[in-house]
Parts: sequence; C-alpha cells; structure tokens
Amino acid sequence: LLELIHEDISGIKIGLQYITQRSPEEIRELSKFKKPIFYDGKFFDIKNTLVESVKSLKNLNINYATVHLLNGLDALKTANQAAQEINVNLLGVSVLTSLSDEDLESLGFRDKVGDQVKRLIQIAMEANLHGVICSPIEIKMIKKIAPKLKCFTPGIRMDNTKDDQKRTMSANEAIKEGSDYLIIGRPITKGNPKENIKNILSSID
Repeated sequence: LLELIHEDISGIKIGLQYITQRSPEEIRELSKFKKPIFYDGKFFDIKNTLVESVKSLKNLNINYATVHLLNGLDALKTANQAAQEINVNLLGVSVLTSLSDEDLESLGFRDKVGDQVKRLIQIAMEANLHGVICSPIEIKMIKKIAPKLKCFTPGIRMDNTKDDQKRTMSANEAIKEGSDYLIIGRPITKGNPKENIKNILSSID
C-alpha cells in the first residue's frame, strides 16, 4: 500500500494491527519513504511501564507516539521528558471518536464528551505534550483553551458512513474547524487508495 500511495500522503500512521504483527526492523524500514512516522500505540499503564514503553521507541525511527491522557499529569510529564530525550513528539489521546456521551456514562464518567475532553486537554497542556488526538467536533474548543497544542484528527468520513465512529466530519469540515493534521484510514484504504486520496483532496476548498 505504501509503495502505491507514499507520494500522495504527508505521513505514515502505524496502528495496533501493524505494530503487533511487525518486527522493530520492519518498523525502522518505513523511514525509507522519508515521511514522518506516527506510532499509534495508545500507551495506557502505570507510570513506570508507561515511561519505559516510551523509552523503548528510541531506535524505531519514529516521530510521533500516542499515549492516553487518562494516564494522568504526573505520569505524562515524566513520559514526555523521556520522549523528548529520544526526539519523539508525544500526542495525548483524549476521548476515542467511537465513544458518545452515553458510552462515557456507561463507563462511569460523570462528564459528557465535550467536558471530558476539556478536562483532559488541560492535562495535555500542563504536561507540555506536542499535541492531542481529538475528534473534529472538539477542535475549536481545544484551540481556545490550548492554541499551542497540535490537533491530530481521526473520525474523517467522506459520506454519511460512520461505521464504528460516532463523532465525525469530512476532511474539508475538519480543516475549517482548525485541524492541524487529518488521520485518515479506511476512507483511503477501502477500495482504490489512489482514487480515494484524489477524491479527498478535491473535496478540500
């Protein structure tokens, strides 16, 4: 797939399916495409394990890595220091785009999605993270609270298909909201990737 589309994209995201099936050597080899590598491991664990997991990324030639903001301020500060020492930019996952207000309530959270994201963004800002993973719906709110945080935006859908995503927008809408980076998976990979990318780009004003 990357051989086919690497000239049409601005970065490469590797998720859990890729990470769990590939060796460190294979991950390192992705740097041959000369694109930023985004390691989407969504680390979430006790402080020591979190920090050691970040340190383990040292020789993978990656540029970005994700951690859950629910790790808490203290753990995130230490993890971010470890990441900076190996030139990796940490991105904090706020609330997954597959979750709704009802989902949070069923999990025991008292806040609705918007309020929970706001609470987590304060933590990301205090931990001095490079950016956050957020749905397009929360971008404007985040930019008001923490204008220096980069917004990486999943939940991009080009039609009314939402599949397992609940908080979505089109690429054009997300950019207008202020997204710094769009994270696009299935709308590219399902069907003809080259044609899909062309259609996405042509949809942007």
